[in-house]
Amino acid sequence: MAQRRVLSFWEFLDEVREHPYLRLRSAAQYLRDMLEHFGLEEHETLGENIIRPLIFDGLPDDPEERRVVGQEHATDAIYRIIRNFATEGHADKLILMHGPNGSAKSTIADMLFKGLEAYSITDDGALYKFSWVFPKDRAKGEGATLGFGGHKDEPADELASFAYTDPAEIASTVESDLQTNPFLLVPRSQRQRFLEEACNGTPDFPHMRVLTAAMGTKSRDIYEALLTAYHGDWRKVMRHARVERFAISRRYRSSAVTIEPQQANIDADSRQVTADFNLANLPPALQNLRLYEVTGDLVDANRGLLEYSDFLKRPPELNKYLLTTTERGTVRMPGALAYLDLVMIGSANEKHLDAFKGDPNFTSFKGRIELVTVPYLLRYEEEVEIYRDQMRMIARRSTIAPHAARAAALWAVLTRLWRPDPAHYEGDVKTAIGKLTPLAKALLYQGRDPGELEELTADEVRVLRDNLGEIAGEWRDGPTYEGRFGASAREMKTILLDASFRSGSNCFTPMLVFAELRNLVKDKSLYDFLKLEPHGEYNDPTKFVTDVERATVRQVRRELHDSMALVDEEQYDRRFEEYFAHAIALSRGAQVRDPHTGENRPPDPNVLSSIEDLVETGDNVDLFRSDLISRIGAFSLNKPGEKLPYRELFPDILRALKQAFYDSRKGVLAQTEQDILRLDSPEWDKLEPERRDQVETTLENMDARYGYSRECALEMLGLVLRSG
Repeated sequence: MAQRRVLSFWEFLDEVREHPYLRLRSAAQYLRDMLEHFGLEEHETLGENIIRPLIFDGLPDDPEERRVVGQEHATDAIYRIIRNFATEGHADKLILMHGPNGSAKSTIADMLFKGLEAYSITDDGALYKFSWVFPKDRAKGEGATLGFGGHKDEPADELASFAYTDPAEIASTVESDLQTNPFLLVPRSQRQRFLEEACNGTPDFPHMRVLTAAMGTKSRDIYEALLTAYHGDWRKVMRHARVERFAISRRYRSSAVTIEPQQANIDADSRQVTADFNLANLPPALQNLRLYEVTGDLVDANRGLLEYSDFLKRPPELNKYLLTTTERGTVRMPGALAYLDLVMIGSANEKHLDAFKGDPNFTSFKGRIELVTVPYLLRYEEEVEIYRDQMRMIARRSTIAPHAARAAALWAVLTRLWRPDPAHYEGDVKTAIGKLTPLAKALLYQGRDPGELEELTADEVRVLRDNLGEIAGEWRDGPTYEGRFGASAREMKTILLDASFRSGSNCFTPMLVFAELRNLVKDKSLYDFLKLEPHGEYNDPTKFVTDVERATVRQVRRELHDSMALVDEEQYDRRFEEYFAHAIALSRGAQVRDPHTGENRPPDPNVLSSIEDLVETGDNVDLFRSDLISRIGAFSLNKPGEKLPYRELFPDILRALKQAFYDSRKGVLAQTEQDILRLDSPEWDKLEPERRDQVETTLENMDARYGYSRECALEMLGLVLRSG
């Protein structure tokens, strides 16, 4: 039934009896249901549990491949607000997303529209409106009849609907205002009783506004005139109601509308339409009516979503109607009153919001606005995803070396971070937070080991990880939240494209990005974030270029050493397995099975110390072991049955094992590095075949393991190795 496009009014009531909630829900409930239809995912982000509506990750068949990258806290807040609206039964506030330019506010709104469009063509998402149908009076030729003239072609059943009348036999049709729900044709006095019968008692969904809502002024006038003409027989009036399914469409402004800030027109208006040619064919009983048609963005968006793009750029007088419209759900126009059922969402940048907060009208508006912060991203791997299209363009001209986009993303994130204030913390956190550099903070937010590149002890790293939610939340609220200032993704896209034209080779390397960034930071008048005074090591974009370059060089050198394949990677897994077998047995007071003899024996302290002597365990080695074991337990709980990925779970220990091995093989590493620099030089041919084979193996592994083409590997390694 949900796929039928045309129904009689009585068939629609059957639909209501079968699916009362789906057919009568409000726009807020519809929007909440859409979000839940595409799925919700609950996970931890920056130390907090958030709900991610999966519609923001994009539709699988979307040709534009639009999605919201990151912004979990913003999308979580929007879902919770909409869920509250749905619980109340209607949206009585404007959701106002605010943040710096280019922080994905418009993309969030786009995905809500896309979700509504896709949901509205599903069975569960079916929406219905109605129109008035008046068949021709065939006995008299032109004109329309009210259906009780007794003509031979009139249906034998005097209550039969005109919904399926052949178009050639229709004299006039009048669409309902505001894509009105056909259930509003049921007299108010009968709606509650009908729903109770349909639901076998009290309806199990709260706050149904259809119990008290009214149809538009034009439809009401037609309804009243027909009711008079039929001497109060409501059932005969309903013969003229044709119920039609419709889909939400932003392109065709069907329950999905965006209001641009430059629009100076009023959002809703009315005009008299009695002189319309179609209406001239109305039955005589209706031709004396002064019918008014409501128009405008509010009208087109009804029963769906209305977006105010750059809401605060509009003249304030154009927005004052929202004070009453959001609360009462109505908007008054000359000759008409429109009953609205829609969700309103808007966007604003921080400069306009700051100015608005100082406006005398803000006090009145703040009670009708739900503010949602949409900052720049604070995790650099997510930032890399935003550069996808630019990197594709560059890839058409150059081979892209690993870390090129990541270097740009890491620098951008560093410009957005704020220095933690130790006064906001206590105990061990206060001590550790004072050593949290911008680079370490970026690694912490990304889920990497902040001690990887900075001088932090194992205890300090553990404390920082355990208190990630508090650290990330320190600057989340308030006017100077993290991500309000800094390099925008739009600016970084330009940086990447400009850097790609610096190359004198066929390889696009991170070094080209660093050169472009150094050029950018010279002119501090260019961007606001360059004007900020450094706060300790924070807010120093010039130094950040050096920091990211240093981190990149260390990473490339680490990948080089791994690619030399001087040790089988699986040996590290065997070391992990042996260590944890002894650590877990010791914690449980159990024994370990000897893999060679099969006998059980006590845990070996030498096995434990072989790992713990390489890493910083802190003052309490038992606490260190307990933390490692709890990480294993958490993984096994979330992914039962999967093999433990020791190297991913414990990158700090893996790094220490590798470093210990490389320290023991310094001579071989240095020799291979120098041999790489000799490649394609006269000295290359003088090398022993084994040494040349080692270089070739290393280059092949750099390609297979990390994605370095031969040309990019040689160019990158030449720069890295010559840097010392």
